[in-house]
Amino acid sequence: MYIFLTIVITITLLIHWFLYARLVSALEITSPAMLWTLRALALFLSQSYILTRILERSFGGIAMHALEWTASVWIAIWWQLLWMTLLLFIIKVILLATGIWMNFSGELQFMIGRYSVYAVVSIALLLNIYGYNRAASPARIVEVKVPVENPTPEVQGMKIAMVADFHASRLMHSKRVADYCDQISALNTDLILIPGDIIDTPPQHIPHMVEAFKRLRAKRGVFATTGNHEYYAGLNGAMELIKQSGMKLLMNQAVELRDGIYIAGIEDRTAKSMGRELPPVEKIIRGKEEGKTKILLNHTPAAGDMEEAIKGGADLVVCGHTHGGQIWPFSLLTKWAFPLHHGLYPVGDGYVLTTSGIGFWGPPVRIGAPPEIMLIRFVPKSEKAEVKW
Repeated sequence: MYIFLTIVITITLLIHWFLYARLVSALEITSPAMLWTLRALALFLSQSYILTRILERSFGGIAMHALEWTASVWIAIWWQLLWMTLLLFIIKVILLATGIWMNFSGELQFMIGRYSVYAVVSIALLLNIYGYNRAASPARIVEVKVPVENPTPEVQGMKIAMVADFHASRLMHSKRVADYCDQISALNTDLILIPGDIIDTPPQHIPHMVEAFKRLRAKRGVFATTGNHEYYAGLNGAMELIKQSGMKLLMNQAVELRDGIYIAGIEDRTAKSMGRELPPVEKIIRGKEEGKTKILLNHTPAAGDMEEAIKGGADLVVCGHTHGGQIWPFSLLTKWAFPLHHGLYPVGDGYVLTTSGIGFWGPPVRIGAPPEIMLIRFVPKSEKAEVKW
């Protein structure tokens, strides 16, 4: 954990140093007072989010909320500033290497630098205003058809809602959570499945989330498992809050419903780093069984884990975690890290379904990956898998 934290701190410091250096160079800032002010601001902003995650365990109130909001929004802003500034920097390096830049007058070089700063900052702010509003908008409904072997008529008639990554917190507040729960419940589904990252703040600071989550309604129940953030927030408290909300929490457990549906849930792989043993997934799913359609809730769509789950007997594994990248072009990195990134993927003789989630982590911003609810229907193997965005 300390090694990971050291890496994160180092990377964020280097990013903010790069942004500071480009700003100073482009605007030709030389005033010592201004330079030291910008350095102090860059240092604070670079570590502000880590600071809030440390302090949130002990402090609440308006001041803490304001710090968390500032630090979270800044993540989205500096990400947009970074990729645009890096792109312009590469262009300038090419112009310098080819000698074109030196043909510009000093005045023109200064004007290019100044107006590039204005343009980058303006675009970053506009993108994040859009993303902020998109993250707060109603979730889109994604219809998914999943082919399975010999589904019973009852299984084919089922309508199942799958959502993940509420990340309930001070920023993803109870009113927003309640609105999403109402939207999900209005779909009048047989089941609701939530594969993890339900909360993202120490539970003692968000007890009111229980009432928000109680608004989830499905004919056959609401089933959930843990994501990585339940462990970061405090596992025991998170589990208690989830149970109080009326969800059936599946921690390396399975339930068999009538009509041929079998639902299992396994803890997120983060449990291993917290010293918790996870059973082999095949012990939870118990292999293929005639006349039963088996669903596994597993938060992180790691390719190896997914292959084991399908081999172990799952017809469908439902996942979250990736957020679909949440803020473009961060999605390019998450696609590289998780090939089963967003959508429905055939794996062996089953399928993995990964949602972009309904809440947000860090910045309350979504660009290119809107909040979503996946609406699942099972069909016979003779039909094609289908996703309607």
